[in-house]
Amino acid sequence: MDNPTYRIEDDFYKPETRWDFYVSEKRKKVWAKELEILLVFDSICKKHGLRYRLDGGTLLGAVRHGGFVPWDDDLDVDMTRAEYERARAIMKEELPYPYEWQDLYTNLSLCTPEQITSTHMLPFAKIRNRETTAIEPPAMPVEINQGIWMDIFIFDEGYDGQGITPEVLQMEKELYVATFGVQRLKDKLVSPDYASAVPKEDLKTILQLPVIERFKIYEETLLSLAGQSTKYAYQYLEVLKDTPGFSKTYHDEIIEMPFEGFPMPVPAGYHEFLTEWFGDYSVPYVRSEHKVIFNPDVPYTDYFEHPDRYIDNLSLGCDD
Repeated sequence: MDNPTYRIEDDFYKPETRWDFYVSEKRKKVWAKELEILLVFDSICKKHGLRYRLDGGTLLGAVRHGGFVPWDDDLDVDMTRAEYERARAIMKEELPYPYEWQDLYTNLSLCTPEQITSTHMLPFAKIRNRETTAIEPPAMPVEINQGIWMDIFIFDEGYDGQGITPEVLQMEKELYVATFGVQRLKDKLVSPDYASAVPKEDLKTILQLPVIERFKIYEETLLSLAGQSTKYAYQYLEVLKDTPGFSKTYHDEIIEMPFEGFPMPVPAGYHEFLTEWFGDYSVPYVRSEHKVIFNPDVPYTDYFEHPDRYIDNLSLGCDD
């Protein structure tokens, strides 16, 4: 990267031990590629007044470690649904090569739904680096970008029993399942005992549409609910796992916090949010890594063309 604002110093790549965990040179290289994505994203967001925050394990890393959690191998940010919709249009226009915005629409523009695994049929976005490798088994067709990525999660209106009632939550679930779990919904619709929130005839009509059109209806519905709840939620987790939302007050104000030496936006209520999400987040635990084939030096297209050439350089996870 030529912009000095984005310069990652050579010392960053040196192996070291953080919190009794050995961080290899390869892990550092993966981190650097992810950090470059974040810095490009941050620059474009600032240019257009887009609000975002570090999220999940990345937020935890900023608070507890001043950077990456030593045993982590990915990077996460979040945006509200309205900000995300703005970002989608802007990033597609302004991300410089080798960075690309990736979501369900971009994937389905390149492949059929049958070619895309459930691992990649997700209702949020990634920004990927085309000149790297980060293949999540089972691999997708080579047409789909499978470079190192940063996740962009979406805050939608969470169930609070007031603005978002049980009926509204059921409607959200039905529209989600109409996109991602078609057979499950079809099975329910044939049951005379199933009382749907969305009229059954409307659901049957939606199920006849292409996946992209079904997903548009789902996203437009979520956007139309903006401002109706006292809580935010990762909507797909609320729908799939009944993961509860959290108070909007945690994220109303944004402050800056160092992340690997770069000032990054975090929610002012990070302590309350992390406590609700992780419990006592001062106590670390080493979770299992993503099952990903990482190579920060090789484009994923080369790996598909010449897998034997790189077999000694690739592994599941960041460390050999």
